[in-house]
Amino acid sequence: MQGIYVASDLTSLLRAYLDQQQLELSAIRQQLAAWPAHTQMPMKVWWELLENMQALLQEPALGIKIGQCIQPQYTGVLAYLIMHCASLGEALWHFQRYQKLLHNMSEVILSQQEGALRMRWDVSLGASTQLSDEVFMSGLIHFVGQITASNLKPLAVHFMHPAPTSASHRLYAELLGCPVFFEQKQVALDIPSAALQLPINSQNPYLLELLAKQAEVLIDQSVHQDDLLASIRQVCAERLPQQVPTLDDIAAFLHLSTRTLHRRLAERGLNFHHLLAETRFRLAKHYLADARLQLNQIALLLGYSEQSAFTRAFSQWAGMPPQRFRKFALRQSTKVAI
Repeated sequence: MQGIYVASDLTSLLRAYLDQQQLELSAIRQQLAAWPAHTQMPMKVWWELLENMQALLQEPALGIKIGQCIQPQYTGVLAYLIMHCASLGEALWHFQRYQKLLHNMSEVILSQQEGALRMRWDVSLGASTQLSDEVFMSGLIHFVGQITASNLKPLAVHFMHPAPTSASHRLYAELLGCPVFFEQKQVALDIPSAALQLPINSQNPYLLELLAKQAEVLIDQSVHQDDLLASIRQVCAERLPQQVPTLDDIAAFLHLSTRTLHRRLAERGLNFHHLLAETRFRLAKHYLADARLQLNQIALLLGYSEQSAFTRAFSQWAGMPPQRFRKFALRQSTKVAI
C-alpha cells in the first residue's frame, strides 16, 4: 500500500534529537522502534510522532531543531546520491527528481527569479503540518551546508502555518539564518543563484551514476506497487478530456462500490478530490513541456472549460502561472536550466 508516505529511516532523525537532548521519552522511543528501516511509513503516523513529541516537550521551533540533527544515513539513497554530485545546482536537480524516496506528500518545483533559485513545494495533495514542514526545511538547509562545507545563508524561507510569537519568530530567523515568512501560500526556500556553483566536497561521478540507477529502480518500484492508485490515475487521465470524473464514475469503472473506494483511499491517507488534483497537476506539467500544445488546448485536455480556470488551479498547485512554468520546463529540456 503506497498512499502518502515518508521514509521510515527518518525515525532515526527523531531518535538522534532525543539522544542529543538526553531525553528518555520511552513511549516515543517505543513508537520509533516499531518501524523497521527502509520501509514506507504513512505520513499520518509521522505527523502523530511529531505532535506527540511537541505535546511532551513544548519546545519552541521544535521542528527546526530536529531538522538540524540531519545526517546522510537518516535519508538513505537520496542523501548519498546528492553527496556525490559535482555542484549544489546539480545536487538540487537530483533532489527534485528523487525527493519521492524521502516522501511523496508534495513535489518540489525549481524556478529562477531575480538572482535567486526558489524551491517550492506544491499542495495538490493538501498541506502538511507545521512540524513536518519545519523538519524538512531545516534538514535541507543544514544538509546543504554540510555537503558544500560552506556557511551558505538562504535568502528567505516561507511557511504556510501561522506566525509564532514575536520571540519565537526571532528564534526561527536565528536558527535558519535568514528572514522567515509565515502564512504563505506555499512552503518555499530561496537561495542565491550564485550558490548553485558551489562544489560538493564529496563529489564522485562513478558513485553518482550507480546511485542514480538505484534511485530510478526504487522510484519505479514505489510507483508500481499500488495498482489501485495507478488505475484511478489512468482512468482520470482518459476521462478528463471528455468530462471531469467523479468518485462514483471511478468506482463503477473499477467495479467497486463508492463506499469501498472511498474507504480504500482513506486507508492510504487520500481522498478523491486530492488525487484528482494531483493527477491533473502531473498531466499539466507533462503537457506544458510540449511546446506544440497551446494553453487553451491543455485546459481542455485537463477538463477545464475555460483557460482561466486552468491558470488559477495551476498557479495554486505550482505557485506560478503555467506560462512561467512552461518557460522553465522548456529551458530544462534544452539543458540551459540549472
